[in-house]
Amino acid sequence: MTPREKEIINLLKSNPTISQQEIANALNITRSGVSAHINNLVSAGYILGRGYILREENYIAIIGGCNMDIVGSTTDILRERDSNPGRIEYSSGGVARNICENLARLDVNCTFLSVLGQDDAGRNIMSELNSLNVDTSKIMITEGITPHYLAILDETKDMYVAVSDMELLKKLDEEYFEKNRGIVENADFVIMDTNLEKSFIEYAVKNVTAKFLVDAVSTAKAMKLKDVLDKIYFLKVNIYEAKALSGIESENIEEIGKDLINKGLETLVITAGEKGSYYFEKDLCIIKKSRPIEVVNASGAGDAFMAGYAYGLYNDLDIEDRLSTADAAARIALKSIGSTSKDMNENNLKGEM
Repeated sequence: MTPREKEIINLLKSNPTISQQEIANALNITRSGVSAHINNLVSAGYILGRGYILREENYIAIIGGCNMDIVGSTTDILRERDSNPGRIEYSSGGVARNICENLARLDVNCTFLSVLGQDDAGRNIMSELNSLNVDTSKIMITEGITPHYLAILDETKDMYVAVSDMELLKKLDEEYFEKNRGIVENADFVIMDTNLEKSFIEYAVKNVTAKFLVDAVSTAKAMKLKDVLDKIYFLKVNIYEAKALSGIESENIEEIGKDLINKGLETLVITAGEKGSYYFEKDLCIIKKSRPIEVVNASGAGDAFMAGYAYGLYNDLDIEDRLSTADAAARIALKSIGSTSKDMNENNLKGEM
């Protein structure tokens, strides 16, 4: 925000109904100059909508994948190269979108930056986000097919194989980032997934001073982070993603975690299924054991874990409590048919803890 824009914000705070001409007279500048400054303030998220509604509450900026999920699960042992009887579910998905929904259900203010196609899937996803009071004003709507994710779960309800069509996410480029730079800079912190292009991720973390929390998504996509680990405040990976990033082929999770911290990460969590989660920062490792649970669908648990951790950070909880909220959120997701759960709320989160 420039000094002139701060002057305009102060005038709007004292008189929200003030006209642009009155602002121009007060600051001894042209009306067109005032209009340009106000447009900048709208783009940066300082002014919301008409009537000069000023944004003063804290919020998290979330950038990344937003897609339609199609999940098939078998009712018996999964057989390759055969037709398996089972169940097929459609739901809104995408790692960043799932994190955003979980946080919104936990009453956290979220601004979502992503891209959707001009199709039924895009319209349905947008409608759902709006119903959760997510700020969707920065989502790009463009020609093309809304990203889709197709997953097949095995008889244990764990993912067996998946196919993702994220071509539209390439529309999120440096120009889009610069247009929304103010939203990123003024957020409490920023959550990104690695469905974004490597060039976008690197541009974002190198050009804005912010707390970036990143979800690695997959072993292949995690490699986009290899050259910018020192720019990332917090990284969530599973054991396979951690091995890929570190280059260490070992079952010793503590060894891998310490290596990634030495590569520049400030804080890190490695999730390891039944073994629990491992938190690392310099000269510190905390192991959070998991409790047995009957899994309905494991595909959204990692996203919920990230949301639970971010919820704890947003509410200034200490690291032990952040890990507890992360674990509790993951457990709620594990008991849901979809990749997110309508049972995600603060009361249920505390109950799981």
